[in-house]
Amino acid sequence: MGFVDIVGDRIAAVGPMSDRPATLPRRVIDAAGGVVLPGLVDAHTHLFQVAARGLGDGLRLAEWLRTHMVPLALALRRTEMVALTELAALHALRSGTVAAVNHHYGGLREPEDALAVAGAMERVGLTGAVARMMIGERTAAADAFGLPAANFGYTNAQEIELTAQAMRAKAGGSVAIWPGPANVAYCSDEILQAGADLARQHGVRWHTHAAEDAFAVEVTCRFQDGRRTLRVLEDLGVLDHDATLAHAVWLDDAEMELAAARLPHLVHNPLSNAYLGSGTMRLTELRSRGVRLAAGSDGCAVAGQDMFTVARFGALLQRVAATDAAVISVGDMVRLITGGGTRALGTGSGTLVAGEPADLIVVDTSSLHHEPVNDPLASVGWFATGADVSNVIVRGTPVLDQGSITTVDEAEVRAKGLEATRAVMARL
Repeated sequence: MGFVDIVGDRIAAVGPMSDRPATLPRRVIDAAGGVVLPGLVDAHTHLFQVAARGLGDGLRLAEWLRTHMVPLALALRRTEMVALTELAALHALRSGTVAAVNHHYGGLREPEDALAVAGAMERVGLTGAVARMMIGERTAAADAFGLPAANFGYTNAQEIELTAQAMRAKAGGSVAIWPGPANVAYCSDEILQAGADLARQHGVRWHTHAAEDAFAVEVTCRFQDGRRTLRVLEDLGVLDHDATLAHAVWLDDAEMELAAARLPHLVHNPLSNAYLGSGTMRLTELRSRGVRLAAGSDGCAVAGQDMFTVARFGALLQRVAATDAAVISVGDMVRLITGGGTRALGTGSGTLVAGEPADLIVVDTSSLHHEPVNDPLASVGWFATGADVSNVIVRGTPVLDQGSITTVDEAEVRAKGLEATRAVMARL
């Protein structure tokens, strides 16, 4: 039995009950029969995609984007993207996620859209970042993806300025605005460079899709003089610790060495990659090289928001790929969805240590599907789902309290989210 003391927004003390200070706390949460963990972090998601759950089953990435996700994004009105963001954030919090990198590309992508989405996350209780997607002018590589012309509504200069405006306008709060170039495969060098430059100027990270599937790498090589994804970023001078790169499935040995030398944060999305048939990240090889790793759901449309499922499935895929059960433990994957994501956000270590942000969850392991609990971490990793999370504390504030959301009217959020889904689907 142990304790975690919280004062304000920080962890004040952690240890066995015998070492707990004698002072009486203002409130006690009895976590008997549960496991206390650092809050989970979804380091790559698209929250508005909750509207498209289950659509596009059996499609490859480029076709799925072209026929479902990009049309949905372009059709969204601001009130709808806010409602969908709140609904998806509710999914996330109820599953133990306290922070997310929300790569947002819905609606007209005006600065006010990014700010409204950030506000929606904050209202529900999520921390993290809105990575405002930067697309810019249509490139020959974008033609290869077959993306609709309406997706390219701004010149490069306009795109850069709109992102800068959103970043300047977001003062304070628990959700930052990051630059979010859409994809290394089809964004111009100017957009990629500008995203990294803006991040440096504002002291934040930047976010993009990188080497998600074989087709994306083939397109990159075709239009970048044979250079692969990380080599393009290296040659632009933007492959460093400020870069958070989603997927990184199709990296060759030279790129893995680049990642080990430059230390970007690579975000593993095993459920999404499996759903779309994109492949499996060379996770264990990257870990052995000391590469910084996090994990993500990649959105409600393909994976839901349950990061425990991400961890479990991620461990299983690595074992299958290596035909070796010893290559990774489920505990290693749990650490990826906690500390790995927190370090990618740059907000702490994601551990239960005095002085760290008070972001933590209680996983109830008293249910039948956990019994008997021989190893708490293994039980959580192999058997927990988001439905087992009873308490979520974000920056010292109870957001999910004994199964009840404290920040918003849950019924209202769900109703508005479903109404927004019906409205946008009717237009499509």
